[in-house]
Amino acid sequence: MSRPLRVEYPGALYHVVSRGNGRLWLFKHDDAYSTFLDVLEEYIKKYYVVIHNFVIMRNHFHLVVETKLPNLGIFMNQVLRDYAMYFNHMSRRRGSVFQRRYGAFLVQKDVYYKQLTKYIFCNPVKTRLVKHPDAYKWSSLWYIMQRDKSIRWFDPKVSLSLIGGRRALVELLADRDIPSSMEPVYNQFYGDRKWADDLIEKSKLSEEIHGHGLMERGYIKQQEVIKAVALQYGITTADELLRGVVPDAMMVLMYLLNVHTPLRLVEIGQLFRLKKFTVAQRLWRFKKHGLSNTRTKKIIGTLEKKLLK
Repeated sequence: MSRPLRVEYPGALYHVVSRGNGRLWLFKHDDAYSTFLDVLEEYIKKYYVVIHNFVIMRNHFHLVVETKLPNLGIFMNQVLRDYAMYFNHMSRRRGSVFQRRYGAFLVQKDVYYKQLTKYIFCNPVKTRLVKHPDAYKWSSLWYIMQRDKSIRWFDPKVSLSLIGGRRALVELLADRDIPSSMEPVYNQFYGDRKWADDLIEKSKLSEEIHGHGLMERGYIKQQEVIKAVALQYGITTADELLRGVVPDAMMVLMYLLNVHTPLRLVEIGQLFRLKKFTVAQRLWRFKKHGLSNTRTKKIIGTLEKKLLK
């Protein structure tokens, strides 16, 4: 049986769910939850994604994701890859961490948004982790109701504007009738059938929305990043930089290409003549340890100001 069509287009809203492979507990302690949120933050910036809401459970998570560009696939692949590397490293294990394919269901905002919001927020109640959904810390509801601003990338106004405000959200959750599940049209669309049919037809007629061209808008060109890093470290040629004559400069360049350009890991690897997995490992170590170096952090901040101005 073939996989369902994955429809991507600018402004799409998705309910994304991913589970641990073989009921694996993905989040065993607070550091794991926090690391997952940090990974989200990095790729939210890179791919211009907006997270409306989230709930992180022990063996799975739910996200309500709006994509400004048609790039849900690449966004989710990088999020899952980075967290999987962290999980395997901390658990001293190898192998798949997530089930092979995450679920992504397109949402018709004016029809299913409230029902979806209630459904994901009530997950911790259904599993008896808490008695009331706003008592669960690893949910965006906690940050909405507690007015907690510690997650800088999460803006509660995005979701509240579609629900009708904080009071409407309280009333929505006051109803104890918790939806057991949601039945999507064609196994992929939360909305009415006509809306789903229209989206499928448009996606067939507009194959270019799946391409890489639109992704380049708003991003920094790789040559601009290479030039800026070489100048910062006093390196005269791009070849010297890419060969790692100055190791610190090479890692800063690799990091900036990963965060601020549309290049995939395999493409970054081709630049440095490294395998994709080697690039992934080096980036993970750099993000975990290299960014804690005050000098390196300051250099990256300086470069980002120049590149993003």
